[in-house]
Amino acid sequence: MLNTKTILAGLIIMLAYHATALTQTRIDSLRTILEQVNIPDSITIKTSVEVCNAIVNTDKEYLLPDLALKGLEVNASDNEFMAHSISILHELLGNYYCRLGKMTNAIEHFERMRLIGEADQDSTIIAKSNNGLGTVYYQMGSFPKALDYYYKALSLSGTDTLFKVRIYNNIGSAFTSLGPMDSVMQYYNKSVAYHLSHQNFNYLSTTYSEIAILYQKQKNDAELKKYFNLALDASLKANEPFQTAGVYLSIGEVILDQHPDIAADYFGKALALAQQTNNYDQIIKSLEKLAFLSEKKRDFERAYEYLNLLVNLDNSLDSKQSRNRLEQLEYEQNADTKRNIATAKSNRQKSFLVILSVSLAALFILLLMSYNLHRLRMKISRTRDKFFSMIAHDIKSPFSGILGLSELIKEESESHPDPLHQKQVASLHESLTHVYDLLDNLLVWSQSETGKIAFKPQIQIVAPIVEGVIQLHQASAKQKGITIVNEVAFGLTARFDANMFHTILRNLASNAIKFSPDKATVFISAIKQGNEVLVAVRDQGVGMDASQIEKVFKSDDRISTPGTRNEKGTGLGLILGKNFITRHGGKIKVESKKGEGTTISFTLPD
Repeated sequence: MLNTKTILAGLIIMLAYHATALTQTRIDSLRTILEQVNIPDSITIKTSVEVCNAIVNTDKEYLLPDLALKGLEVNASDNEFMAHSISILHELLGNYYCRLGKMTNAIEHFERMRLIGEADQDSTIIAKSNNGLGTVYYQMGSFPKALDYYYKALSLSGTDTLFKVRIYNNIGSAFTSLGPMDSVMQYYNKSVAYHLSHQNFNYLSTTYSEIAILYQKQKNDAELKKYFNLALDASLKANEPFQTAGVYLSIGEVILDQHPDIAADYFGKALALAQQTNNYDQIIKSLEKLAFLSEKKRDFERAYEYLNLLVNLDNSLDSKQSRNRLEQLEYEQNADTKRNIATAKSNRQKSFLVILSVSLAALFILLLMSYNLHRLRMKISRTRDKFFSMIAHDIKSPFSGILGLSELIKEESESHPDPLHQKQVASLHESLTHVYDLLDNLLVWSQSETGKIAFKPQIQIVAPIVEGVIQLHQASAKQKGITIVNEVAFGLTARFDANMFHTILRNLASNAIKFSPDKATVFISAIKQGNEVLVAVRDQGVGMDASQIEKVFKSDDRISTPGTRNEKGTGLGLILGKNFITRHGGKIKVESKKGEGTTISFTLPD
């Protein structure tokens, strides 16, 4: 006999399915309306807005640019309602392209939205466009510019309190990267007060979680614990499993290193809730963390179980993506067929279209079957690679702790009265740093050779990455009295993968310091040249002759030349850098003369 819990679970599943079916039915109905011809402009734009709002953050979101375009083609001159609707479509497209990382497209739509607001003297539209532009520049890492737009949005937000609260959270996020603690909290506190008064527990939980993460950066454990407890309490009051699972994941990640057993309990709770709501992102994060913790405890059997669940989940996701792709192709094919039939003048032309469609469908099915077979082989390889990754972690993580300990010992030895002791400790730390760099480059190089490094280029500002590399090498440069100069203009942008770009610059800067004499200067520059950005690292070091330049990029002739203080290198830095530059579609060039220094430059897409 079924118990009460089983019955309730069945009812919940039925209600969720019914809601999904209703949403899908409504989307299909709205799309059908847009496909009709000779419908009034007011109906076209209203339907376009409704269907675009309905598909945001769903597996049909890929249709958004096409469906929004139907509304944007309407002539909205001298019609306040239609102009407002068009501004909504620009906002939806701006947010969509921002999520995809296509920042140029996002800026274009938010600027068009702003022009509509200025033409109609509508401060609400202008405020929302400024908020959107602020988010774009926040994603690009230009925090001062993002704050500028957020403040403009706040000054024009009027009486829309909920919109103000959204801006408060955005300003708080931007200040987290730039400002002092009191600047951040004054905006978060306004957000908390509003959500408490309106009992918006979902939003309240999110805000508390953001504050907790902020206190984690401040290393304030008491406040961190307090706000995570508040976030958890608010999510439970909201009765939203997705929100609660998100809080559990955040807590688990924060205490992962200090309390792995407690963290595992939180990840387990997050997994259970994520499975209830079929939230794939949360399920994947929970399984990955549980697999990592099991491997850390040497419970390889449990780690394998979690990894196996991940592989099975990947299979189901691939199946779902294939169905979505089939639906997309079917939608595009049906639209093409309708347009062709409308212009057909004979039964022979119609028959030809039908035969062509069937042939294309058969060809697509064959290609899909071949693709799925390839995916199956890749999944077997990926499971193996995950185990190799776990083994690599076993080597690198303990060594990182040893390196940190040697840094502390070195700092303490600087006050030791015996110069020989200071020199020995410094030599030990330098040797450990060399071995760690070698291990890091070896791991990155092996991942690059096997194609396991994800390549995710996007338009970004160059200067912050360069500054981060300079900070990383300040200690080694200071030992030789070397000055590193950042000659990159702050507003310069290029299209690159941030992790790969950082690795390229890190190795080039390390070589420049290694081969420079004491009290020399290393220059890092970047300038726009046509459709490319030229990045260069120039030193005043020992230089190279033609035979040495010829060998620097050859893995079979790889040599490591001692530096000016007999520093040792890995010999992999330039090879790895050239690999990553090639992935970007760029070229690398070495210019050097014995005794006059070296300049290594490479190009990135503008």
